[in-house]
Amino acid sequence: EYREMVEKQYNADKEKLQKIRMLLAWKNREIATLQRKFDEVPSRAELSQYQKRFVELYNQVAAKHKETLQFYTLYNTLEDTRMYIMKEVDLLNSIQENFTEAMASQASKVEFLAQLETIVERILQNKAKVEKKKLEEKKQRDMLNDQLLDLIEKQRLYFKTVKDFKEECRKNEIVVAKLKEKNKGR
Repeated sequence: EYREMVEKQYNADKEKLQKIRMLLAWKNREIATLQRKFDEVPSRAELSQYQKRFVELYNQVAAKHKETLQFYTLYNTLEDTRMYIMKEVDLLNSIQENFTEAMASQASKVEFLAQLETIVERILQNKAKVEKKKLEEKKQRDMLNDQLLDLIEKQRLYFKTVKDFKEECRKNEIVVAKLKEKNKGR
């Protein structure tokens, strides 16, 4: 009877120990999960490093983009120049081919001169178009330069604000640390 009672107590305690171990394992898993979640949140230093790296990457991409745009502009300019030179060569060849034939009679001379005047008129029209396009591009460039200056000013203000914010955060951390230290002393 005493033995039976001890055995019952032993089994009850054994079962209780098993439940406590299960509860402990569950709590340990919960603690590990919370610890992982806590570790996933980056610190201020890590966030600062991430921000610096993103700024570096952005600057690299922007520089490469600018370089690519310059190559496109250079290509387009050279292609336009080639096109105008080819037109000029074709025009000069045509004039040279028709010159001796046109000088044969007075009527053909008049016709030849009229054709030359028409050609000169078209050239002047093309020149006016190119000048107009040049002025439009210059206006666009000036507008973009104004926007750039505005953005540079905003960026300067942003970096100043971030610097001020970091300084205030540092001061706040010092005050919080002093308060914690003061509260520990109580």
